[in-house]
Amino acid sequence: VSQSRYQADVISHGGNLLLDIGPKEDGTIPAEQVNVLKELGSWNRKHEKAIFGTRAGIPQGHFYGPTTISKDSTSLYLFLQGQTSGTILVKGLSNAIKEINVVGNGTKLKHKVVGKISWSPVPGLIYIDVPNGVQDKYITVLELKLDKPVKLYQGRGGFE
Repeated sequence: VSQSRYQADVISHGGNLLLDIGPKEDGTIPAEQVNVLKELGSWNRKHEKAIFGTRAGIPQGHFYGPTTISKDSTSLYLFLQGQTSGTILVKGLSNAIKEINVVGNGTKLKHKVVGKISWSPVPGLIYIDVPNGVQDKYITVLELKLDKPVKLYQGRGGFE
């Protein structure tokens, strides 16, 4: 359902998705629109913690896709559009990651930090391995549970 892609984009910017669904002359809703509502409703239920009660996510340069942040800012949700499996990259996240889960099925994922120097405030690059078999049929969502509220590195180099 392309509506789940639209919804991920809209909520990652702090908005709400309005669906243009109306009844026919006899008051019934067309079957195609009923299907859209059912599929989107099912996807929403599965991923509700990443959608409802969240706020706009992190800027695009840190992750190339929609994101949301939990109300307490200690969970970062990544919406993987078009990505089925492989390695996901997150840049500039100063937080330590406590764990990563696939929302909706609970699979725990592994990550590694590359390029972090102990004396530098510049965070390393975070690589997350997404194996085959954990994907949602529309959009897979990852939850990064963080050590403290989301903090992004805003500097330009290792000597600032």
